[in-house]
Amino acid sequence: MFWRKESSVKLSNELHSSDKSQVYLVTELNKDEYRHRLDALDLMREILNEEKINLPEIVVAGDQSVGKSSVLEALSGIQLPRAQNICTRCPLELRLKNSMNDAEYATIRCKGEEEEKITDLDDISQYVKRLTQTLAGDGVNVSSDPIYLTVYKQNIPDLTLIDLPGITRNPLPGQSKDIYKQIITLIDKYIQPETAIVLHVIPASVDFTTSESVKISKNYDPEGKRQLIAVSKIDKFDKGIGEKLQGKGPGSMKLEFGCVAVLNRSPEEIEEEISFEEMKQREKAFFKKNHHAFHQVPEELLGSDQLVKKLADIQQDIIRSTFPKIIEEIKQKLREKKIELSALPVAITSELECWTKFNELTTLYRIAINTKVNGEYGNEPMNDLRTVNVFNFDEKESIYWENKLTLPSEQPPTKHVTDERIAYHFYKFQVDCQNKIQSCFADFFHPIYCEKVLKLLEETAGVSLPNFPSFQVISRLYQQEKYRLRTPCLELVKRSKEYLKTILIRLFDKVFTTVNYPRLSERLKDLILDHIDTAEEKCFERVNEMLDIEERVFTLNHYYMDTVNKIKLKQKKYEEDNEFPDGTNKNGQSDDAIYKIDNTKINFAEVSNEKMAAFDIQIAMFSYCKVVQKRVCDNVAQYCYYYFITKCALVIDTKLNTSCISADLFKLMIEPAEITKKRNKLEESIRKFAEALRVGQESM
Repeated sequence: MFWRKESSVKLSNELHSSDKSQVYLVTELNKDEYRHRLDALDLMREILNEEKINLPEIVVAGDQSVGKSSVLEALSGIQLPRAQNICTRCPLELRLKNSMNDAEYATIRCKGEEEEKITDLDDISQYVKRLTQTLAGDGVNVSSDPIYLTVYKQNIPDLTLIDLPGITRNPLPGQSKDIYKQIITLIDKYIQPETAIVLHVIPASVDFTTSESVKISKNYDPEGKRQLIAVSKIDKFDKGIGEKLQGKGPGSMKLEFGCVAVLNRSPEEIEEEISFEEMKQREKAFFKKNHHAFHQVPEELLGSDQLVKKLADIQQDIIRSTFPKIIEEIKQKLREKKIELSALPVAITSELECWTKFNELTTLYRIAINTKVNGEYGNEPMNDLRTVNVFNFDEKESIYWENKLTLPSEQPPTKHVTDERIAYHFYKFQVDCQNKIQSCFADFFHPIYCEKVLKLLEETAGVSLPNFPSFQVISRLYQQEKYRLRTPCLELVKRSKEYLKTILIRLFDKVFTTVNYPRLSERLKDLILDHIDTAEEKCFERVNEMLDIEERVFTLNHYYMDTVNKIKLKQKKYEEDNEFPDGTNKNGQSDDAIYKIDNTKINFAEVSNEKMAAFDIQIAMFSYCKVVQKRVCDNVAQYCYYYFITKCALVIDTKLNTSCISADLFKLMIEPAEITKKRNKLEESIRKFAEALRVGQESM
């Protein structure tokens, strides 16, 4: 080996004594349970490297050129790559394994490279350099992909460390301008989890609090409960180093796991190929020689052996405390990935499979629509639709006076309806339309309206006998009322269309988004919306046609004459009750002067002989408009139901089934590349989590 060199007799004796203590240390730390768990975690960490799960690990971090590689060499007894500037350019997961026989060897691998066995430990440095170039290139840039180096060596405790690139702020020639950000992002990834223990490597002469890795760790561990410091280059110590190692005095830090001082090999000792075993003896001799500086420092804070023991103890504790939780977390992740995979559509491989799946989906869609149309709502909330506030009599009267018989055409907006009770809401829309139509006509028995009729009668004087008013008066008065019907009727069509569009798309999403065929869904949604638009066009056409028909004043409905006769009889009775025997009227009015019919008040006391002709026209207008209201309300409600429900919602599945030919359907349902990529990624994740779970459970 490269460090093989003759040593003095005294140093040989010291080595012999050191071997005994080292064997004892290894025996204490390498218990079977711990070794099995550590082996399992190492393998699980490698399996789950690209998955978001936190496993216990000890991360080695520090600024560039602080002696990280030298500390790792002292801990492992193997030589790692060195460079004048940056030498660690990708994470190195160093796994130390106590060899149970005389064979000492190593294995190494990385992403894209098969595992290789290294029989000569002197060659490890060259292998690491080669794989670093594979991952990070020939220059000086870094990579986040790790190298896995497992070293089987006698008399070393089982220990796993992850060495990260040293932090540098100033890019080297040929290095990315954002190299600092790349390295910080990489360090963040490793030290952020609560299961990560951070081993800072900081030179003895440096203020510990100024270390970049310490500053980063404070973001995730402000109290320093999972940090310790390997104090490198201890031969360059300053005055007060003893207190500094114990977390006291200027430049020190109080951390949960404290500090351990380590003596690095100097460039001259490396050149002379001084072995690591001999360096340990020189390290002990160094602390004895500088007894004045370290005499008050506890023994467990001095030397690489003590650092190894501390790290192994920490690793044992964290594995013991977190391993059961890790197993449960992996189980949970595995369940989540399986659920996510099951939510993806079944991959379609033939046109027959396309039609089978497509017919299944459209059938489910048809059933969902029919259920809502037939009033089968299940457990849906029965929140009443808030209808429009119509004018009460007093409000209507005041508006009547202000606007000279002109009522506002726009009504207050209704609350937007979003639940899926189709039958219920269509009925409520129709009732709302009915209320609006009933309130849109003038108050025909209001004194102002009577004056209007009298003026029209005056204009038509000479056309017919005084007691036979011209039909033109009725026609002219009706034309002024008829136009008010259009707004509530067309509003019902629009409301029905908008509501149905919202609900049919929502029901569609409930059926089709569960299988996630995005291209097919977009195509079918367009067809559904087109179908609803067509229904709206036809409904508008029929409703407008109906309103045009209402231009003619005509009815065969007996309700017209029934209403006229009912009012006439009431008027006659009032006149009889309020007439003297000589035929003159009594002063005042009887209790039955006010007659109420369909929420309309008629004051017979205001009807004089001069106004009798106008009153007959008022009765005719009131009675005929009631017929029109009933006729229009029924017809517009029927048209909306027929075109939006019967000819649209209830047959929309047939429309969808006839809209696609087999070739087009196969193109629309074939799995998109992004879904295939997602499926493959999920399947790979499931495989990894399942494998990691098996490894973990076997170690328990």
